[in-house]
Amino acid sequence: METNNSVRITDIEIHGMWGDTNVIWNNVRPDFNIVVGQNGFGKSTILNILRNVLQKNEKELRSFKITAHILTTAGVMDFDGKTVSQKPAFGGFPGQSSFQYVNTFDVPASKKSTLSQLGLTLDAVLYQRSDDVYSFSDYRLGMLKDLSTAVQKQQRINALFEMIDGLFEGTGKKISIDDKQRIVFLKPNPKNKRNGGNDIIPIERLSAGEKQILVLLFTLFLMENKPAVLLLDEPEISLHIEWQDKLLSLFRNLNPNCQIILTTHSPNIFADGWSDNLVFISDIVEQVASE
Repeated sequence: METNNSVRITDIEIHGMWGDTNVIWNNVRPDFNIVVGQNGFGKSTILNILRNVLQKNEKELRSFKITAHILTTAGVMDFDGKTVSQKPAFGGFPGQSSFQYVNTFDVPASKKSTLSQLGLTLDAVLYQRSDDVYSFSDYRLGMLKDLSTAVQKQQRINALFEMIDGLFEGTGKKISIDDKQRIVFLKPNPKNKRNGGNDIIPIERLSAGEKQILVLLFTLFLMENKPAVLLLDEPEISLHIEWQDKLLSLFRNLNPNCQIILTTHSPNIFADGWSDNLVFISDIVEQVASE
């Protein structure tokens, strides 16, 4: 479903990728674009270039040694090899709610952090750590500032938690908010008399796949059904097969107005009625003959 004020990507051109490869991708779908193909064809590279153009990260873009032309419903963004220009000057995709790139690969963050990169990403999505990242904590604080929408927002939270509980049902875990306003999970344990017969599991102790699904779901939830563009690089990488089967349906339920461009190697992502959304990487890349 596309709203009238939806900002989305319609066409992508990248020239000179790896020196001899062009990307010509016309008629990008407004809903789901599932990019598939062999390793080494540039799926992740295309997403990275696209992310950096939309975020105007010119320093990063120069390292790719490319030029790019990104057409959106709000205007054009061009990278000439040095700078990003906009026609008209529509401001790109301002704000975290309108454009997101999510990398859920679970790699070490740094020697100074006890969390992996995936753990840090989930922590940022959940809690109010910086002014430039809209978090679940910000969403809940907004309920106190605007009581007229508090009931509706609480209903959305309840629906999200029901969705998560359904996914975690096989593990016996249920999502909750503790007395310190932290997201935790409760797991029944009759021997634990202090917590109502439950063990309390902090998010740090969740598996990589559990953290990954939470990052994805909370990211879509925080868009609040607004038009947005979301780039995902192999979102299934740590997910159980049953979760992979449900992933796109979960995304659609959380934000039907979001344009999603994702890469994947898993047939489970698109096996259930998503074949029309497939984009074969070999159809949009072309090698340029050397002179």
